Amino acid sequence: MRILLVDDDRDFLDATIALLVEKGHTASSASSVARALEDLASREVDVVFTNVRLPRQSGLELVREVRSKWPRTQVVVVTAPGATDPAIEALKLGAVDYLRKPVRPEQVVRVLDLVGQQLALTRIGAKPIDPAKYAASLAAEGGYEVLLISPTPSRVPSERVSYFPLDPESPYRIRDEVEMFVAPRNHVAVVLAAVDQLLSRHREEEVTALLEAIRIAIAGKGPFAVSYDPAKITATGALAVQASIVSADAHTTIEALSNPIRRLVLRRLAAGPCTFMQAMEAALIDDTSKIAFHLSKLTESDLVAHPEDGPYRLTPRGKGAVKVLASIDELESGKGSGNIIFPDKSPKPV
Repeated sequence: MRILLVDDDRDFLDATIALLVEKGHTASSASSVARALEDLASREVDVVFTNVRLPRQSGLELVREVRSKWPRTQVVVVTAPGATDPAIEALKLGAVDYLRKPVRPEQVVRVLDLVGQQLALTRIGAKPIDPAKYAASLAAEGGYEVLLISPTPSRVPSERVSYFPLDPESPYRIRDEVEMFVAPRNHVAVVLAAVDQLLSRHREEEVTALLEAIRIAIAGKGPFAVSYDPAKITATGALAVQASIVSADAHTTIEALSNPIRRLVLRRLAAGPCTFMQAMEAALIDDTSKIAFHLSKLTESDLVAHPEDGPYRLTPRGKGAVKVLASIDELESGKGSGNIIFPDKSPKPV
């Protein structure tokens, strides 16, 4: 991974950079928010570790800037011992996790594993494929009548493939076109390319609703395939896409599923009710404030219930969220409905 450390503590920087390089990562540092922003503007970074207390500007300001300008980049906050409030605030702003000083090497390794899980969400699916060629294969090998929706003007690769230009500003035109194409046909497929362009212009809830509408329209008639540019889609955007093409009502669970710690807790609860300490153990963390925050988010989302006299347990909606996770696993394995999400390998425009 490409990692940027933001701290004015030279000893911490030197020790952490040495550890990261030893683990095979690329690491660099900045001593202030301003310098970090300059670095981020000039190159792509996978994860930023930032101290909360920095000269002139707070690390929380950096979290806001990164989540706004580079949403695919993951952020981990580093705080002083006992500094719970800024750590929780960082999670609310979108940080994937936080660490408290003195930071132990195994904590860094663990949080990088969580970051890796988030980044992997943008790479789920098959190897990079040209959407036009995939549409042609569905027509030739599956006998489908295919609607290809793509931003790049494309020579229709088969007489059984119809092309519709993707206008990222008008998602409702996409829905209407799909419904008109699918309604009179019984053996159809839809290939939607460059969904990241829709996500960059519209709220995830709107894009999720569009994808769910397409999935419902085509259900029982053939597969629905979605492609994306892995360099431009965020982890939550990828999760929203994956969930919406395999599950109804997916948009209600996206925020709860967007954090890898919450996904670990849900998977544990799928095996049966558990206590606070068992949830913490399942999430592989030893911070009570952190697990309390994530359990609270799951409870607020109505995925988890916690009766006063009993353990945490899944609600009916929580059981649905676990099914979404299982369906996403099927996307990775190639099983399930035939709906897929894959990295886009479109040819460059001539």
